[in-house]
Amino acid sequence: MIFIYPLCKKRFVDTPGIISNKSTGKDNREDIKHILQAELRKPNTKLCVLLEPKEFATNPIIDFCDETFSGRKNWIENATFLMTKFDKQLDDSRTCSKANNFFIEFQKNECFPHLVITPTLAKEDLPTKELFEARKDLLLKADESEKLRFDEWESGHASFRDEYGEKELLNEDTKAKLGFVTAKKEMRQIMLQDTAKRLPEVLTNLREELDKCQKEMKMLTEKAKFNDPKELKLQVSNILYFIEARIKAYLDGDIECAIKFPEKLQDLESEIEFEEESEWADKDLNHFTENEDAWRTRIAEYEGEYPSHVQADQKFLGGKQVQRALEFFKLVMIRALPDPYDLKHIVANGTGYLGGNLQVENWERATVQIVRVCVKQVTHPGINYLIKHVGSIFRRLFLLALDDVKQGEQFSSVFKLMPTAVERYLNQEFDNMLWNLMKLAADKTHCSLEPMVRCSDSNFYFCSFLTLSPLYFSK
Repeated sequence: MIFIYPLCKKRFVDTPGIISNKSTGKDNREDIKHILQAELRKPNTKLCVLLEPKEFATNPIIDFCDETFSGRKNWIENATFLMTKFDKQLDDSRTCSKANNFFIEFQKNECFPHLVITPTLAKEDLPTKELFEARKDLLLKADESEKLRFDEWESGHASFRDEYGEKELLNEDTKAKLGFVTAKKEMRQIMLQDTAKRLPEVLTNLREELDKCQKEMKMLTEKAKFNDPKELKLQVSNILYFIEARIKAYLDGDIECAIKFPEKLQDLESEIEFEEESEWADKDLNHFTENEDAWRTRIAEYEGEYPSHVQADQKFLGGKQVQRALEFFKLVMIRALPDPYDLKHIVANGTGYLGGNLQVENWERATVQIVRVCVKQVTHPGINYLIKHVGSIFRRLFLLALDDVKQGEQFSSVFKLMPTAVERYLNQEFDNMLWNLMKLAADKTHCSLEPMVRCSDSNFYFCSFLTLSPLYFSK
């Protein structure tokens, strides 16, 4: 049998049939080898090899270990040997010379076994409970009984020397390993030395564990604050204050954030995709929403390069994104407006019966009609799209600011402990507030265009005429 004793645990590995059976069948030799190889690779692991009280050549467990660990040098220094049931060898080693001769082969092979005599019961066929108690009593007396047997053995050696004049003494290496007590002492010494070597590492691990526990304790203490409604309200107010400050900084211009979150920067294409994939793309902002997709179609079908001032491939964050969204809106709107010349065949319908006669047309009225049609069919849906585009930018800025305040702010460690439910609530409330703001912005923006649709003031007619008549007459 072999058993393995690392620093803090022991693992027994029985080796049935190794002596008498060399097969790989029912004795599972290969499985045993794999277990031993895996265990010995672990740090601070030692082998305890149990030998039979027979000659070295008849203890094939040594050969088995050589084979398992690919050579004796790979395991012998990490092994402790115990020769059990040595009482069977006492008579054959009744003189020192015979005992020394018996161990010569062992010692030549760097094997110095502890000699163990385990007391046995005279009668084993006892009821289970009685057998257990008898064996327990036997173990309590095992050391004393073993010492008595070895003392008798050594006394026999002394008597033989006195009677026959033999001068040879028991080998010191053998004498130092009489009894299981010596084996226990050696094992404990190995474990003590290993512990001493590992002590700095253990202390370091303990300090790390202590620091970890202290940080966890601090975290739990801070987290408990969120269970108090007053404290929660205070912390949420702090969070909102920092979030507001961060969003304002992003809009004014913030290089630090661009450095900290480079993956959050967006080019124009990613901004457009983000808006199209959001649930707000199909959400009704007003009655112009049903025509918004015409704008998205124009954007998807856009061919050619963007003007340099739009910087479509550049990745921006914050205020620069809003600025580009406005420029992009202007670009798409200009391309979306119909050419006034294309309306020439129906422009007369815009003069009305009060606009002179069939030979004299009222071009002021016609010009206003052209402006009205363009604004109503193109600009109003475009304003909806612009508001949703800018709204999606603000939506991302809130999430970014929430992450930002958790990193490097004065109370970032506290903010990180904020319950997920509170974070979801803040996000939802911001979405609701932002959507209401977008609706208000849409209403006011569309309202500001109403004069272009309904105004009959002659000054407006004149201004519109000056604006669009060159376009009309250019062809």
